[in-house]
Amino acid sequence: MKKLSLIVLAALPLLLTACLKDDNKCCTVYYDPYFVAERNGTAVIAQPGSAKVGTDSISVFGVSNQAGVRMRFKFNGKGAYALTGNQSKYYQVIGSDTVSRYNLGTAPGSSVEVTDYDSINRIIGGKFTLNMKRTFPVTSSTYPDSVKFTKGKFVIALPR
Repeated sequence: MKKLSLIVLAALPLLLTACLKDDNKCCTVYYDPYFVAERNGTAVIAQPGSAKVGTDSISVFGVSNQAGVRMRFKFNGKGAYALTGNQSKYYQVIGSDTVSRYNLGTAPGSSVEVTDYDSINRIIGGKFTLNMKRTFPVTSSTYPDSVKFTKGKFVIALPR
């Protein structure tokens, strides 16, 4: 029994000091970027991205082969950001031709909320709702007058 106690006592400092690390450069942060939403009740998945706009704003977007949606806002950390006017746009394409465009205009209820923010690795996550009106073509029987994005979620790396 004495030998077992001595072994445990001798091993304990080794185990405790082995777990201590002097630098944080040992590990990389893994994140899985995504951009998903429901557009007029249909689930959509897009390639996520971000861009710097001017000196104090960012653009968060999702694009696919058929469409793209973008939201611009002055990012100040976690919180809700109301969107109006041209702060968000949605477009549809066929080949390389844009066949419809939408923006927020005066439609109420559009916002993006940053729910997670990793300032060291510059990664944000959040959710959004967008209520958009068609701006092109002016009249159409093919494209709806309005598009609503609900249950929108994203995780992206902020631009450097």
